[in-house]
Amino acid sequence: MSSRLNVLGLSLVFTIMSTGPLLSAEDASELKGKAESGLGAAQSSLADAYYLGNGVLTDAAEAVRRWQKAAEQGDLESQMSLGNAYQLGAGVAKNYAAAARWYREAADQGNPVAQSNLAALYHLGLGIPRDDAEAARLWQKAAQKGVIVAQLGLGAAYEAGQGVLKDDAEALRWFQRAADQGNPTAELALGMQYVKGAGVPKDPVRGVAWIRKSAEQGYAEGQFWLGAAYEAGFGIAKDDVRAVLLYRKAADQGFALAEYNLAQAHNSGTGIPRDVGEADRWWLKAAEQGVAEAQYNIGLAYHNGTGVQNNEVEAYFWLNLAAASLDLALVREARDNIEKLLTLSQLADVQARCHQWAETHQLAPVAY
Repeated sequence: MSSRLNVLGLSLVFTIMSTGPLLSAEDASELKGKAESGLGAAQSSLADAYYLGNGVLTDAAEAVRRWQKAAEQGDLESQMSLGNAYQLGAGVAKNYAAAARWYREAADQGNPVAQSNLAALYHLGLGIPRDDAEAARLWQKAAQKGVIVAQLGLGAAYEAGQGVLKDDAEALRWFQRAADQGNPTAELALGMQYVKGAGVPKDPVRGVAWIRKSAEQGYAEGQFWLGAAYEAGFGIAKDDVRAVLLYRKAADQGFALAEYNLAQAHNSGTGIPRDVGEADRWWLKAAEQGVAEAQYNIGLAYHNGTGVQNNEVEAYFWLNLAAASLDLALVREARDNIEKLLTLSQLADVQARCHQWAETHQLAPVAY
């Protein structure tokens, strides 16, 4: 049972969607008057009202303009909201550098959410040069104040040894703190630590129990891994039917590996009646998300006309993409055999599609 997790995505906390007291038109008019007199707090409240359409017509651009005024006066909440707006591209053009600037202003005032958001930008190198050590430092500050995504980020940093010395025990500690707050990503990460025996004695049963908590909250990756545990009989009694049900839940949320495993189940008739057409449908979904094994399988399906209509151009397209990721002779051989069936015009067109697909998905150029 593999244990690769993605807990270091764009883990930001947003504040601009917070609600406030409902404003009447009269309240909003009074607030405008206070804002025009230069009161930063009034500017911030009025900005929130414009963003939420509370007592005034929704106007994200006007919200940003007023947050800017208040942020420049040192208003902490406005600095946070302005950072969020630039990060999201809400009411203003997306600008990670500007987001980082305003998160830093708020972080310097000790705001833990701003510290966590700035850490995520440092980790990803968005708007500022990547600096995992600074990300870990900021996550440490925010994590100690209870910010869940900071606890997750810090735990993942210790797990990977990014910005800090690798320390599985510290990773476990921070995953535990976030999991104890009911965060499904942390519950999954903690479960995987027990599954691997990383920073703690290996305990598959306890690990799967934490993974189940994640899955029961509807977290797609948790559902996938709980399905994998049922399929393998790892830390839990083997149950192919339950595995398929969990794969389907995760696949319906667009989780690519679940789409692939669901296709495999349909193709083999494991835990569900065999249905080659359904297998191809799910392989195609996974292939479109870059799962190389799914690209190979759907390519063969188009070539053989099993579950889908025979189409050598589509077969070559998917097999060529698979060959770029899977360094396997059988994949290259299948692709090369189909190449002989295409006209020069068809080959040129499909190779152009492959290049475009690779560029769109930010992959290395497809080798022919």
